[in-house]
Amino acid sequence: METKWKWLALAAVLGAGPAGADGWHAYASLGAGVTLDHFSDWRAKGPTLQAWLGVETPPGLSLGAVFETTQTWGQQFAQAQNPSQMSRVQLDYTAVGIEARLRFLGDKPVTPWLGARLAKSWAKPFTPNSLGELRREDFDVTSMAFRVGLDGWFGDHWGISIATALQFCDLKFTKDADTTTSTCAKPLQSITAGPVLRF
Repeated sequence: METKWKWLALAAVLGAGPAGADGWHAYASLGAGVTLDHFSDWRAKGPTLQAWLGVETPPGLSLGAVFETTQTWGQQFAQAQNPSQMSRVQLDYTAVGIEARLRFLGDKPVTPWLGARLAKSWAKPFTPNSLGELRREDFDVTSMAFRVGLDGWFGDHWGISIATALQFCDLKFTKDADTTTSTCAKPLQSITAGPVLRF
């Protein structure tokens, strides 16, 4: 009989799927961390700040507004006009958009979630073109990101959130000196941690 109850409890957990805390909830989180440029030769890195405010339905699906800002510094290059002077690549952007999150095990002390973000990004990268000339550019682009996170709860309302994201096209740059055609920078990875509030 005891084995039967164990199997019934396991089936109930597995059959629940993505779960949320009882009823509708609002979530607010603030995260600080680092953004890393793994995929280009610039190897830029620097601080990042992210804020999110959303509403979650009982099944664990939420939608909210997200704000992000990042300032990174990367590889040094000699100035074309003055080779003795060195400058660093900068990959900086600010993004505002919407982010959907799907939370699992929302009634547990630790709740993993997946997120997808679509945003408008304003970027001012300082990058070298094909001639090695470093120049500051100004872009207004549509960007996206995919995020994986984990929230740990100290009680019904307060917790700490840790997340990492792979971000696409928050930044553009012009590679060829004889054209104005720009291309998206390589994807960036952000890692953030900070408080989360559920109310």
